[in-house]
Amino acid sequence: MKKLQLILLLCFCFTGASLHKDPPENKFLNFSDIHFDPFYDSSIVDELIMSDHSSWENIFSGSEIKSVSNYGSDSNFPLLKSVMEEMKERITEPDFIIITGDFMGHDFNENYEKFSELRNQDSLFTFIEKTIRFLTSYITKFYPDTQIFPMVGNDDSFCGDYMIDPQGKFLNMLSEVWEPIVNISENNDSFKTDFSKGGYCLVNFPSNVSDESKFKMLILNTVFFSSNYKNLCGDTLTDPGIVQLEWLENVFRKCRTDGIKLMLSYHIPPGIDIYGTIHGIGDCREKIIPAWKEKYCIEFIRLIKDYSEIIVSHFAGHFHRDDFRIFYEGNNPVSFIHITPSISPVYDNNPAYQIFSYQKTDFSLLNYETYYLKNIKENNLDANETPQWLFEYNFNDTYNENSVYIDAMLNLAMKIADDSSYRESYINFYTCSNESMTDKDRSTWYYNICGFGNFTVDSYAECLCANKVINPK
Repeated sequence: MKKLQLILLLCFCFTGASLHKDPPENKFLNFSDIHFDPFYDSSIVDELIMSDHSSWENIFSGSEIKSVSNYGSDSNFPLLKSVMEEMKERITEPDFIIITGDFMGHDFNENYEKFSELRNQDSLFTFIEKTIRFLTSYITKFYPDTQIFPMVGNDDSFCGDYMIDPQGKFLNMLSEVWEPIVNISENNDSFKTDFSKGGYCLVNFPSNVSDESKFKMLILNTVFFSSNYKNLCGDTLTDPGIVQLEWLENVFRKCRTDGIKLMLSYHIPPGIDIYGTIHGIGDCREKIIPAWKEKYCIEFIRLIKDYSEIIVSHFAGHFHRDDFRIFYEGNNPVSFIHITPSISPVYDNNPAYQIFSYQKTDFSLLNYETYYLKNIKENNLDANETPQWLFEYNFNDTYNENSVYIDAMLNLAMKIADDSSYRESYINFYTCSNESMTDKDRSTWYYNICGFGNFTVDSYAECLCANKVINPK
Protein backbone atom coordinates (compact mmCIF):
# COMPACT_ATOMS: atom_id res chain seq x y z
CA MET A 1 0.00 0.00 0.00
CA LYS A 2 2.82 2.39 0.90
CA LYS A 3 4.52 1.57 -2.39
CA LEU A 4 1.34 2.41 -4.30
CA GLN A 5 1.02 5.71 -2.40
CA LEU A 6 4.61 6.59 -3.26
CA ILE A 7 4.01 5.86 -6.95
CA LEU A 8 0.86 7.98 -6.94
CA LEU A 9 2.70 10.78 -5.16
CA LEU A 10 5.51 10.72 -7.71
CA CYS A 11 3.03 10.72 -10.58
CA PHE A 12 1.23 13.68 -9.04
CA CYS A 13 4.50 15.59 -8.60
CA PHE A 14 5.63 15.03 -12.17
CA THR A 15 2.16 15.83 -13.49
CA GLY A 16 2.04 18.98 -11.39
CA ALA A 17 5.47 20.00 -12.62
CA SER A 18 4.39 19.56 -16.22
CA LEU A 19 1.33 21.71 -15.62
CA HIS A 20 3.46 24.54 -14.27
CA LYS A 21 6.32 24.54 -16.72
CA ASP A 22 7.72 27.88 -17.80
CA PRO A 23 6.55 28.86 -21.26
CA PRO A 24 8.97 27.89 -24.03
CA GLU A 25 11.63 30.48 -24.74
CA ASN A 26 11.09 32.36 -27.98
CA LYS A 27 14.11 33.60 -29.91
CA PHE A 28 14.96 35.89 -32.80
CA LEU A 29 18.17 36.65 -34.67
CA ASN A 30 19.71 40.11 -34.91
CA PHE A 31 22.65 41.22 -37.06
CA SER A 32 23.75 44.40 -38.79
CA ASP A 33 26.12 46.20 -41.16
CA ILE A 34 27.14 43.42 -43.51
CA HIS A 35 28.73 45.97 -45.87
CA PHE A 36 29.23 43.35 -48.55
CA ASP A 37 32.16 44.09 -50.86
CA PRO A 38 31.82 42.32 -54.23
CA PHE A 39 35.09 43.96 -55.36
CA TYR A 40 37.31 42.10 -52.87
CA ASP A 41 38.70 40.01 -55.75
CA SER A 42 39.26 42.36 -58.68
CA SER A 43 39.85 39.42 -61.04
CA ILE A 44 36.18 38.36 -60.94
CA VAL A 45 34.51 41.79 -61.19
CA ASP A 46 34.03 41.61 -64.97
CA GLU A 47 32.41 38.19 -64.65
CA LEU A 48 30.06 39.53 -61.97
CA ILE A 49 29.09 42.42 -64.22
CA MET A 50 28.29 40.07 -67.10
CA SER A 51 26.36 37.53 -64.99
CA ASP A 52 22.96 37.38 -63.37
CA HIS A 53 22.97 37.57 -59.57
CA SER A 54 21.86 33.92 -59.43
CA SER A 55 25.35 32.95 -60.68
CA TRP A 56 27.26 35.07 -58.20
CA GLU A 57 27.63 32.43 -55.49
CA ASN A 58 29.41 30.12 -57.93
CA ILE A 59 31.62 32.97 -59.14
CA PHE A 60 32.60 33.95 -55.60
CA SER A 61 33.22 30.29 -54.69
CA GLY A 62 35.68 30.06 -57.59
CA SER A 63 37.73 32.99 -56.32
CA GLU A 64 41.27 32.22 -55.16
CA ILE A 65 40.65 34.40 -52.09
CA LYS A 66 39.40 32.00 -49.41
CA SER A 67 40.22 33.83 -46.16
CA VAL A 68 37.68 36.03 -44.44
CA SER A 69 38.03 39.81 -44.44
CA ASN A 70 40.66 41.36 -42.23
CA TYR A 71 40.42 44.43 -40.00
CA GLY A 72 39.97 47.56 -42.05
CA SER A 73 38.02 45.76 -44.79
CA ASP A 74 34.34 45.19 -45.46
CA SER A 75 32.78 41.73 -45.72
CA ASN A 76 33.96 39.52 -48.54
CA PHE A 77 32.14 36.37 -49.64
CA PRO A 78 34.14 34.00 -47.38
CA LEU A 79 33.05 36.08 -44.37
CA LEU A 80 29.43 36.25 -45.55
CA LYS A 81 29.37 32.50 -46.11
CA SER A 82 30.97 31.87 -42.73
CA VAL A 83 28.54 33.97 -40.74
CA MET A 84 25.46 32.62 -42.50
CA GLU A 85 26.54 29.01 -41.94
CA GLU A 86 27.37 29.81 -38.33
CA MET A 87 24.03 31.49 -37.59
CA LYS A 88 22.06 28.70 -39.25
CA GLU A 89 23.87 26.12 -37.14
CA ARG A 90 23.40 28.12 -33.95
CA ILE A 91 19.73 29.05 -34.43
CA THR A 92 17.96 26.97 -37.04
CA GLU A 93 14.47 28.45 -36.84
CA PRO A 94 14.31 31.91 -35.25
CA ASP A 95 10.86 33.45 -34.90
CA PHE A 96 12.07 36.35 -37.06
CA ILE A 97 15.26 38.18 -38.07
CA ILE A 98 16.15 41.86 -37.65
CA ILE A 99 18.85 43.26 -39.96
CA THR A 100 19.51 46.90 -39.10
CA GLY A 101 20.87 48.14 -42.42
CA ASP A 102 23.99 48.77 -44.52
CA PHE A 103 23.95 45.78 -46.84
CA MET A 104 26.32 47.43 -49.34
CA GLY A 105 30.03 48.07 -48.82
CA HIS A 106 31.62 51.45 -48.23
CA ASP A 107 32.56 53.58 -51.25
CA PHE A 108 30.53 51.23 -53.43
CA ASN A 109 30.02 53.59 -56.38
CA GLU A 110 33.65 54.67 -56.40
CA ASN A 111 34.84 51.06 -56.25
CA TYR A 112 32.56 50.08 -59.12
CA GLU A 113 34.07 52.77 -61.32
CA LYS A 114 37.58 51.82 -60.23
CA PHE A 115 37.35 48.07 -60.78
CA SER A 116 34.96 48.00 -63.73
CA GLU A 117 36.54 50.98 -65.51
CA LEU A 118 33.00 51.93 -66.51
CA ARG A 119 31.46 55.35 -66.01
CA ASN A 120 27.94 54.45 -66.97
CA GLN A 121 25.14 55.15 -64.52
CA ASP A 122 22.84 52.45 -65.88
CA SER A 123 25.51 49.77 -65.51
CA LEU A 124 26.26 50.98 -61.96
CA PHE A 125 22.58 50.85 -60.97
CA THR A 126 22.25 47.38 -62.49
CA PHE A 127 25.27 46.15 -60.51
CA ILE A 128 23.89 47.62 -57.28
CA GLU A 129 20.56 45.92 -57.86
CA LYS A 130 22.29 42.61 -58.52
CA THR A 131 24.23 43.03 -55.27
CA ILE A 132 21.03 43.59 -53.28
CA ARG A 133 19.31 40.67 -55.00
CA PHE A 134 22.29 38.40 -54.38
CA LEU A 135 22.49 39.29 -50.68
CA THR A 136 18.74 38.84 -50.19
CA SER A 137 18.66 35.49 -51.96
CA TYR A 138 21.78 34.29 -50.15
CA ILE A 139 20.35 35.12 -46.72
CA THR A 140 17.03 33.46 -47.57
CA LYS A 141 18.92 30.39 -48.78
CA PHE A 142 19.68 29.75 -45.11
CA TYR A 143 16.36 31.03 -43.75
CA PRO A 144 13.77 30.37 -46.47
CA ASP A 145 10.80 30.21 -44.10
CA THR A 146 11.69 33.01 -41.69
CA GLN A 147 10.20 36.49 -41.77
CA ILE A 148 12.96 39.09 -42.05
CA PHE A 149 12.80 42.78 -41.14
CA PRO A 150 15.49 44.61 -43.14
CA MET A 151 16.31 48.31 -42.77
CA VAL A 152 17.91 50.64 -45.28
CA GLY A 153 21.34 51.97 -44.27
CA ASN A 154 23.28 55.04 -45.34
CA ASP A 155 25.43 52.97 -47.74
CA ASP A 156 22.35 51.42 -49.36
CA SER A 157 21.58 53.67 -52.33
CA PHE A 158 21.92 54.19 -56.07
CA CYS A 159 23.03 57.79 -55.65
CA GLY A 160 25.77 57.32 -53.05
CA ASP A 161 26.50 57.34 -49.32
CA TYR A 162 23.82 59.21 -47.32
CA MET A 163 22.00 60.11 -50.55
CA ILE A 164 18.98 57.82 -50.75
CA ASP A 165 16.07 59.72 -52.29
CA PRO A 166 12.46 59.28 -51.16
CA GLN A 167 10.12 57.70 -53.70
CA GLY A 168 13.15 57.07 -55.93
CA LYS A 169 14.25 54.16 -58.08
CA PHE A 170 16.35 52.54 -55.36
CA LEU A 171 13.56 52.33 -52.80
CA ASN A 172 11.19 51.08 -55.47
CA MET A 173 13.66 48.30 -56.33
CA LEU A 174 14.36 47.55 -52.68
CA SER A 175 10.67 47.25 -51.79
CA GLU A 176 10.20 44.76 -54.63
CA VAL A 177 13.21 42.63 -53.66
CA TRP A 178 12.38 42.65 -49.94
CA GLU A 179 8.61 42.19 -50.22
CA PRO A 180 8.77 38.35 -50.22
CA ILE A 181 10.87 38.20 -47.03
CA VAL A 182 8.73 40.74 -45.13
CA ASN A 183 5.40 39.41 -46.41
CA ILE A 184 6.31 35.75 -46.04
CA SER A 185 3.32 35.22 -43.69
CA GLU A 186 1.09 37.05 -46.17
CA ASN A 187 0.06 39.58 -43.55
CA ASN A 188 2.14 42.51 -44.83
CA ASP A 189 0.54 43.04 -48.23
CA SER A 190 1.07 46.80 -48.11
CA PHE A 191 4.82 46.62 -47.49
CA LYS A 192 5.87 47.21 -51.08
CA THR A 193 3.66 50.27 -51.50
CA ASP A 194 4.44 51.74 -48.08
CA PHE A 195 8.18 51.10 -47.99
CA SER A 196 8.84 52.40 -51.51
CA LYS A 197 7.71 55.90 -50.48
CA GLY A 198 10.45 56.54 -47.93
CA GLY A 199 12.02 53.35 -46.65
CA TYR A 200 9.83 53.27 -43.55
CA CYS A 201 6.58 51.50 -42.70
CA LEU A 202 4.53 49.73 -40.05
CA VAL A 203 4.46 45.95 -40.43
CA ASN A 204 3.13 42.87 -38.67
CA PHE A 205 5.07 40.11 -36.99
CA PRO A 206 4.61 36.54 -38.23
CA SER A 207 1.10 35.32 -37.48
CA ASN A 208 2.42 32.47 -35.34
CA VAL A 209 4.38 34.94 -33.21
CA SER A 210 1.96 37.76 -32.49
CA ASP A 211 -1.62 38.86 -32.76
CA GLU A 212 -1.31 41.83 -35.12
CA SER A 213 -3.82 43.76 -33.05
CA LYS A 214 -1.36 43.86 -30.12
CA PHE A 215 2.23 44.15 -31.41
CA LYS A 216 3.82 45.51 -34.59
CA MET A 217 7.27 46.28 -35.97
CA LEU A 218 7.97 49.89 -36.91
CA ILE A 219 10.72 50.17 -39.52
CA LEU A 220 12.23 53.65 -39.83
CA ASN A 221 14.64 55.22 -42.32
CA THR A 222 16.86 57.30 -40.07
CA VAL A 223 19.27 58.06 -42.91
CA PHE A 224 16.97 61.03 -43.57
CA PHE A 225 17.82 62.32 -40.08
CA SER A 226 21.59 62.01 -40.44
CA SER A 227 23.88 65.01 -40.17
CA ASN A 228 25.47 63.76 -43.41
CA TYR A 229 22.28 63.30 -45.43
CA LYS A 230 21.99 65.07 -48.77
CA ASN A 231 19.04 64.55 -51.11
CA LEU A 232 21.11 65.20 -54.24
CA CYS A 233 19.29 62.68 -56.42
CA GLY A 234 15.76 63.64 -55.42
CA ASP A 235 13.64 66.72 -54.91
CA THR A 236 15.96 69.02 -52.99
CA LEU A 237 13.06 71.28 -52.00
CA THR A 238 11.40 68.61 -49.86
CA ASP A 239 12.41 67.62 -46.34
CA PRO A 240 11.99 63.83 -46.04
CA GLY A 241 13.07 63.95 -42.40
CA ILE A 242 10.19 66.18 -41.37
CA VAL A 243 7.74 64.17 -43.50
CA GLN A 244 8.81 60.96 -41.73
CA LEU A 245 8.53 62.49 -38.27
CA GLU A 246 5.01 63.72 -39.02
CA TRP A 247 4.11 60.24 -40.24
CA LEU A 248 5.70 58.74 -37.12
CA GLU A 249 3.62 60.83 -34.73
CA ASN A 250 0.45 59.82 -36.55
CA VAL A 251 1.44 56.15 -36.26
CA PHE A 252 2.24 56.54 -32.56
CA ARG A 253 -1.06 58.29 -31.93
CA LYS A 254 -3.11 55.63 -33.70
CA CYS A 255 -1.26 52.73 -32.08
CA ARG A 256 -1.82 54.19 -28.63
CA THR A 257 -5.52 54.60 -29.39
CA ASP A 258 -5.74 51.02 -30.68
CA GLY A 259 -3.74 49.53 -27.80
CA ILE A 260 -0.86 48.39 -30.03
CA LYS A 261 2.72 48.20 -28.76
CA LEU A 262 5.73 48.64 -31.01
CA MET A 263 9.24 47.39 -31.56
CA LEU A 264 11.25 50.05 -33.42
CA SER A 265 14.10 49.20 -35.78
CA TYR A 266 16.31 51.54 -37.80
CA HIS A 267 19.89 51.97 -38.94
CA ILE A 268 21.41 55.17 -37.50
CA PRO A 269 20.54 55.78 -33.84
CA PRO A 270 20.16 59.30 -32.45
CA GLY A 271 22.87 60.66 -30.18
CA ILE A 272 26.57 61.20 -30.58
CA ASP A 273 28.94 59.42 -32.94
CA ILE A 274 31.39 58.28 -30.26
CA TYR A 275 34.03 56.90 -32.63
CA GLY A 276 33.93 60.02 -34.78
CA THR A 277 34.09 62.28 -31.74
CA ILE A 278 37.11 60.49 -30.29
CA HIS A 279 38.93 60.96 -33.60
CA GLY A 280 37.56 64.46 -34.17
CA ILE A 281 39.49 67.70 -34.57
CA GLY A 282 39.32 70.76 -32.35
CA ASP A 283 38.70 71.42 -28.69
CA CYS A 284 36.37 69.29 -26.57
CA ARG A 285 33.14 70.80 -27.86
CA GLU A 286 34.25 71.36 -31.46
CA LYS A 287 35.11 67.71 -32.00
CA ILE A 288 31.68 66.39 -30.94
CA ILE A 289 29.90 64.80 -33.91
CA PRO A 290 26.11 64.31 -33.68
CA ALA A 291 24.68 61.36 -35.59
CA TRP A 292 21.50 63.30 -36.48
CA LYS A 293 20.71 66.89 -37.30
CA GLU A 294 19.58 68.58 -34.13
CA LYS A 295 16.04 69.48 -35.24
CA TYR A 296 15.26 65.83 -36.02
CA CYS A 297 16.93 64.55 -32.86
CA ILE A 298 15.01 66.89 -30.56
CA GLU A 299 11.68 66.07 -32.17
CA PHE A 300 12.35 62.33 -32.11
CA ILE A 301 13.26 62.48 -28.42
CA ARG A 302 9.99 64.31 -27.73
CA LEU A 303 8.02 61.63 -29.54
CA ILE A 304 9.76 58.81 -27.70
CA LYS A 305 9.05 60.46 -24.37
CA ASP A 306 5.42 61.19 -25.23
CA TYR A 307 4.72 57.66 -26.44
CA SER A 308 7.17 55.62 -24.39
CA GLU A 309 4.41 53.46 -22.91
CA ILE A 310 3.71 51.83 -26.29
CA ILE A 311 7.40 51.30 -27.24
CA VAL A 312 8.81 47.93 -26.21
CA SER A 313 12.35 48.36 -27.55
CA HIS A 314 14.56 49.95 -30.22
CA PHE A 315 17.13 48.23 -32.43
CA ALA A 316 19.79 50.08 -34.40
CA GLY A 317 23.21 49.52 -35.97
CA HIS A 318 25.55 51.84 -37.91
CA PHE A 319 28.31 52.28 -35.30
CA HIS A 320 29.74 48.74 -35.67
CA ARG A 321 29.88 48.46 -31.90
CA ASP A 322 27.98 46.57 -29.21
CA ASP A 323 26.37 49.44 -27.34
CA PHE A 324 23.16 51.06 -26.07
CA ARG A 325 21.43 54.40 -25.49
CA ILE A 326 18.86 55.51 -22.90
CA PHE A 327 16.07 58.09 -23.25
CA TYR A 328 15.28 60.03 -20.09
CA GLU A 329 12.31 62.04 -18.91
CA GLY A 330 14.03 64.22 -16.34
CA ASN A 331 16.04 61.71 -14.32
CA ASN A 332 13.77 58.79 -15.16
CA PRO A 333 14.65 56.38 -17.99
CA VAL A 334 11.71 55.82 -20.34
CA SER A 335 13.11 53.86 -23.30
CA PHE A 336 16.36 52.43 -24.64
CA ILE A 337 18.12 51.53 -27.88
CA HIS A 338 20.06 48.34 -28.40
CA ILE A 339 22.91 48.99 -30.85
CA THR A 340 23.92 45.84 -32.72
CA PRO A 341 27.57 45.13 -33.58
CA SER A 342 28.51 44.66 -37.23
CA ILE A 343 29.42 41.76 -39.48
CA SER A 344 31.94 43.97 -41.32
CA PRO A 345 35.31 44.31 -39.50
CA VAL A 346 36.15 47.54 -41.30
CA TYR A 347 36.38 49.55 -38.06
CA ASP A 348 38.58 47.03 -36.25
CA ASN A 349 35.83 45.13 -34.50
CA ASN A 350 35.42 41.38 -34.67
CA PRO A 351 32.39 40.32 -36.73
CA ALA A 352 29.48 39.42 -34.45
CA TYR A 353 25.77 38.65 -34.28
CA GLN A 354 23.24 38.24 -31.47
CA ILE A 355 20.40 35.91 -30.52
CA PHE A 356 17.64 37.38 -28.38
CA SER A 357 15.16 35.56 -26.20
CA TYR A 358 11.87 37.32 -25.57
CA GLN A 359 8.48 36.86 -23.98
CA LYS A 360 5.86 36.36 -26.67
CA THR A 361 3.03 37.65 -24.47
CA ASP A 362 4.42 41.18 -24.16
CA PHE A 363 7.52 41.19 -26.43
CA SER A 364 9.76 42.04 -23.49
CA LEU A 365 13.42 41.15 -24.06
CA LEU A 366 14.54 38.47 -21.63
CA ASN A 367 18.19 38.03 -22.56
CA TYR A 368 20.63 37.88 -25.45
CA GLU A 369 23.79 36.04 -26.38
CA THR A 370 26.58 37.38 -28.58
CA TYR A 371 28.77 35.27 -30.85
CA TYR A 372 31.88 36.56 -32.58
CA LEU A 373 34.53 35.52 -35.08
CA LYS A 374 37.81 34.93 -33.27
CA ASN A 375 40.28 34.25 -36.06
CA ILE A 376 40.53 37.80 -37.43
CA LYS A 377 44.20 38.66 -36.98
CA GLU A 378 45.69 41.98 -37.88
CA ASN A 379 47.87 41.53 -41.00
CA ASN A 380 48.20 37.81 -40.31
CA LEU A 381 45.34 35.79 -41.80
CA ASP A 382 45.93 32.17 -42.66
CA ALA A 383 43.92 31.31 -45.77
CA ASN A 384 43.72 27.68 -44.66
CA GLU A 385 42.43 28.48 -41.20
CA THR A 386 38.80 27.58 -40.52
CA PRO A 387 36.84 30.59 -39.24
CA GLN A 388 36.26 30.09 -35.53
CA TRP A 389 33.05 31.53 -34.15
CA LEU A 390 32.80 31.59 -30.37
CA PHE A 391 30.27 32.42 -27.69
CA GLU A 392 31.20 35.81 -26.27
CA TYR A 393 28.76 36.66 -23.49
CA ASN A 394 25.28 36.34 -22.07
CA PHE A 395 23.75 39.69 -21.07
CA ASN A 396 22.04 38.54 -17.87
CA ASP A 397 24.96 36.54 -16.55
CA THR A 398 27.61 39.10 -17.45
CA TYR A 399 25.83 42.14 -16.08
CA ASN A 400 23.89 40.42 -13.31
CA GLU A 401 20.44 41.41 -14.57
CA ASN A 402 17.21 39.42 -14.91
CA SER A 403 16.20 40.69 -18.34
CA VAL A 404 16.94 43.34 -20.96
CA TYR A 405 14.61 46.17 -19.96
CA ILE A 406 14.84 49.88 -19.27
CA ASP A 407 15.75 49.60 -15.57
CA ALA A 408 18.40 47.01 -16.40
CA MET A 409 19.98 49.36 -18.92
CA LEU A 410 20.00 52.16 -16.34
CA ASN A 411 21.63 49.77 -13.86
CA LEU A 412 24.18 48.82 -16.48
CA ALA A 413 25.06 52.42 -17.27
CA MET A 414 25.64 53.05 -13.55
CA LYS A 415 27.68 49.84 -13.15
CA ILE A 416 29.93 50.76 -16.07
CA ALA A 417 30.49 54.22 -14.60
CA ASP A 418 31.14 53.07 -11.05
CA ASP A 419 32.50 49.51 -11.16
CA SER A 420 35.74 48.73 -12.99
CA SER A 421 34.90 45.03 -13.43
CA TYR A 422 31.64 45.78 -15.28
CA ARG A 423 33.39 48.55 -17.19
CA GLU A 424 36.08 46.13 -18.30
CA SER A 425 33.43 43.70 -19.59
CA TYR A 426 31.66 46.48 -21.49
CA ILE A 427 34.91 47.74 -23.04
CA ASN A 428 35.95 44.24 -24.08
CA PHE A 429 32.59 43.47 -25.67
CA TYR A 430 32.32 46.93 -27.26
CA THR A 431 34.49 45.80 -30.21
CA CYS A 432 33.46 42.15 -29.81
CA SER A 433 36.62 41.01 -28.04
CA ASN A 434 39.22 42.57 -30.29
CA GLU A 435 42.03 42.73 -27.76
CA SER A 436 44.02 45.21 -29.83
CA MET A 437 41.23 47.76 -29.37
CA THR A 438 40.53 47.38 -25.65
CA ASP A 439 43.55 49.39 -24.49
CA LYS A 440 42.48 52.30 -26.69
CA ASP A 441 38.90 52.05 -25.47
CA ARG A 442 40.02 51.98 -21.83
CA SER A 443 41.63 55.38 -22.33
CA THR A 444 38.48 56.89 -23.85
CA TRP A 445 35.76 55.13 -21.84
CA TYR A 446 34.27 58.40 -20.59
CA TYR A 447 33.26 59.31 -24.15
CA ASN A 448 30.99 56.25 -24.00
CA ILE A 449 29.65 57.01 -20.53
CA CYS A 450 28.56 60.46 -21.64
CA GLY A 451 26.98 58.99 -24.77
CA PHE A 452 24.61 56.61 -22.99
CA GLY A 453 22.00 59.26 -22.23
CA ASN A 454 23.13 62.51 -23.84
CA PHE A 455 21.71 62.81 -27.34
CA THR A 456 22.43 66.46 -28.18
CA VAL A 457 25.75 68.25 -28.56
CA ASP A 458 24.93 70.57 -25.64
CA SER A 459 24.11 67.81 -23.14
CA TYR A 460 27.00 65.62 -24.30
CA ALA A 461 29.48 68.52 -24.05
CA GLU A 462 28.23 69.32 -20.55
CA CYS A 463 29.08 65.75 -19.55
CA LEU A 464 32.32 65.24 -21.48
CA CYS A 465 34.04 68.60 -21.30
CA ALA A 466 33.58 69.00 -17.56
CA ASN A 467 34.82 65.48 -16.89
CA LYS A 468 37.89 65.20 -14.68
CA VAL A 469 38.83 61.61 -15.49
CA ILE A 470 40.19 62.46 -18.92
CA ASN A 471 41.02 65.68 -20.65
CA PRO A 472 39.78 65.47 -24.26
CA LYS A 473 42.07 67.30 -26.66
